[in-house]
Amino acid sequence: MQDSGIQSFFDAQAAKHPEKLYLHLNQPYYGVGDTIWFRAYLTDAVTHRPDTLSNFIYVDLYDRAKRLVTSRKIKRDSMGFANCLPLADTLFSGEYTLRAYTGWMLNFDASGFFQKNIVIGQNISKVRHSVTYTDKRMVVRFLDRYERPLSKKEASFDLYDKNGKHLGSGTQRLSSTGAVLVPLPGDSASRGAYADIRISIREDSVFRRTVFIEPPRASFDIQFLPEGGELVGSDMPQIVAFRAVRPDGSPADVQGYLLNGGNDTVARFRSEHDGMGRFLLTPRESESYRAVAFLDTLSVSVSLPAVRDNACALQVVQGNRDIRYRILGKVPASGLLVGHTRGVCCLLHPVDARQNTGTIRTDSLPEGILHLLLTDSTGCPRTERLVYIRKPGSTPRFTVRADKPAYGVREKVRADISLKRGAQPLSGRFSVSITDADAVKPDSLSDHIYTYLLLTSDLKGYVHNPGYYFLDDSPARQHSLDLVMLTHGWRRFRTDSLFRTAPFRPKFFFEHGQFFSGRVNNMFGKGVGEATLTAFASRGDGLGDRAFTATTDSAGHFLFEGLDFQDTTVFLIPFYNKKGKIPYEIHFEDTYYRPGLTPLAPYLSETIREKRLEEVRRASPPPTGLDSLTTYQIDEVVVHGRDPNAPALRVEKRLHKDTAQFAKLSTMSLEKYVQHFPGMKQMPLGWCIDMGGRMSVPLQFRLNGEVIMGTEFLNLYTVRDIEYIRTVLMPMPGPPLREFLPYLPIGTSPDYPCRFEIYLKEDAQGKRRFGLYRTVGYIPGAEFYHPVYDTPERLANKTPDRRTTLYWEPYLQLGNDGKGSIEFYTNDKNKSRLEIVIEGIAADGSVCRTLQRLE
Repeated sequence: MQDSGIQSFFDAQAAKHPEKLYLHLNQPYYGVGDTIWFRAYLTDAVTHRPDTLSNFIYVDLYDRAKRLVTSRKIKRDSMGFANCLPLADTLFSGEYTLRAYTGWMLNFDASGFFQKNIVIGQNISKVRHSVTYTDKRMVVRFLDRYERPLSKKEASFDLYDKNGKHLGSGTQRLSSTGAVLVPLPGDSASRGAYADIRISIREDSVFRRTVFIEPPRASFDIQFLPEGGELVGSDMPQIVAFRAVRPDGSPADVQGYLLNGGNDTVARFRSEHDGMGRFLLTPRESESYRAVAFLDTLSVSVSLPAVRDNACALQVVQGNRDIRYRILGKVPASGLLVGHTRGVCCLLHPVDARQNTGTIRTDSLPEGILHLLLTDSTGCPRTERLVYIRKPGSTPRFTVRADKPAYGVREKVRADISLKRGAQPLSGRFSVSITDADAVKPDSLSDHIYTYLLLTSDLKGYVHNPGYYFLDDSPARQHSLDLVMLTHGWRRFRTDSLFRTAPFRPKFFFEHGQFFSGRVNNMFGKGVGEATLTAFASRGDGLGDRAFTATTDSAGHFLFEGLDFQDTTVFLIPFYNKKGKIPYEIHFEDTYYRPGLTPLAPYLSETIREKRLEEVRRASPPPTGLDSLTTYQIDEVVVHGRDPNAPALRVEKRLHKDTAQFAKLSTMSLEKYVQHFPGMKQMPLGWCIDMGGRMSVPLQFRLNGEVIMGTEFLNLYTVRDIEYIRTVLMPMPGPPLREFLPYLPIGTSPDYPCRFEIYLKEDAQGKRRFGLYRTVGYIPGAEFYHPVYDTPERLANKTPDRRTTLYWEPYLQLGNDGKGSIEFYTNDKNKSRLEIVIEGIAADGSVCRTLQRLE
């Protein structure tokens, strides 16, 4: 009975179809104007296989102020998910957070989203800054490129807390050392606070910089975590682990001692790795313990968990092929030792007071975190322990062989790649990035596909430098990894009771395709059945609108599905019931929303971040324009002035509300009326309005304030439905572009040269007679450009080749024999040193990765 109940619990977890999402990036950091290329691995969280039901992912980029910088929706193609994220050349240097998730993942905790902090720097910077602190102020000094202070310039600043709330502002002149003094908020407000600083470089230009306030380092936090969760009063020593962190979440290396109730020292401790450590304690019943920890000149005093009656704790010792366990304290009656890896139950073993020790064979267990729980007769866990199962002998291995030992300028490189587990060849889904080793320096300690899928995505809290634990299989590294298991908890799902499964009612559904839904109500708020709805969507490609039809059910609900739009699209929906009358109102249901950002990893300190930004400035080439001519990045400025070539045109607004004319043509369709409006004419790429002479201006249509891309939708209305029409003429660009205005495509910018705005009458209840729904379109696929120097003419091309990523292939193909090959050309370096990173998942769900150097 117990076995079937617990198995049902884990079956219910798998039935939720949890997902994991990981992004392989072509580089670890970028310059402004670069492009982030990525391959997304969307897997089932249990099996790591690609048999997930979501066909779309969302990728967001946030700055440190939690402001969304750019976002993309990506559709699955025949090979998977791969695309890019262009970085604007107006971004500030600093640290950003890249986040990715699916609509289905919104049903679970947002900490399960993929997150990665990346540094984005400017290739050329005319103004640099440094930050120091006094007791009450942040001192920001600004220097030019020659390290000379920007003195006596007018400066102003605005101070904000971590949520963007304005805390204060000020104006002052830079000191002789180029410093501006920003008052620090209180300790609590300092965590995540930032200052927007503006400096008047000249009369017509302003330099801006956002500087984040580092949290006070004059404090730290430490947690003491007994193995198994509780201190057990017995004659047996027990491991007590601890973890110390600074206010920003980074590790703190501490030392200290443990006192009993009589203030006698019973143990001493010191951090062993990244603020973590452990010591032995033999707890005594009715005794209390207090730890005093030191970090430099700081100290804190923390009470350990109380020694409880009837407590029990699970102890483990890991060997090469087994795990030996012991249960300290009172073993629960009819107890059961349960073990699972990522939700797959792999151990069910009855225990009692006479059998409080045992051995677990690990030969058949998969690699990853084994979560052990000791439950009582009601299925409630009394104690638990995490153990990482390593499989060094069964890890798939990549072999990369280049055709030459060294390469010169613009030389062709061919590399053969094979993947095997022992002697068995493997195929699967892989991506490869090859970078200039002198320009891009990979961080072997950072998170990657192996650490993410097998370690950090299953743990609570932040793991610092997770790549460290997989550099080799040494005992010291395994010991450090066990410290992570002792100080971090399982987070993929709750295990409060293994006999009772909480009902799962998803609010968001798998996004197989694009859709939207809602409900039509009458004036009494009751759903209108059998109402016909036709949704018109502007394609935006000059091909006109597309129409979709749906009918409400008996409760008034409707669903539009089978949609496929690459751009953000506005659907305009007139609606009628079965008698042809207009219902009272229409409501749209939320499909997917963008949750606010909660950073999981601490940002770099100002010193380390500036060092990393300096690496970007030295190594990255200036951004290259579409015409392959080199351009140069300068810091953002705000220029005040008037274009001398701008035409002397002002914004004109003309209101057309000729009710007599409207009444005379009341039965004419609105589409036909608009097409015969004075000055209106249709061009190959859209509508224009005649300005007189040879000049015509592109025209944008708006209906009740919403942009529409054509006039087909207007055929649903007649002139009698018009409340008024307004034309808005905006200032136009200078003479060099004016001749080409009639041939520009119609866009959706609010500053379009001319807008034709139509406002319709409201119905008797004051409601508009159509619904408006805006969907987020997906971004079409993009292909990474690899220059080819296969002819003397191409080899002699004078355009500089300063690529940092020499080769990027998100869909690396390996045959059934586990073999494949790649070809590419080097850049302008005289002697190329190449770094190759291959990541992916084999067909059997095994996670694979390699980092190798090609000289």
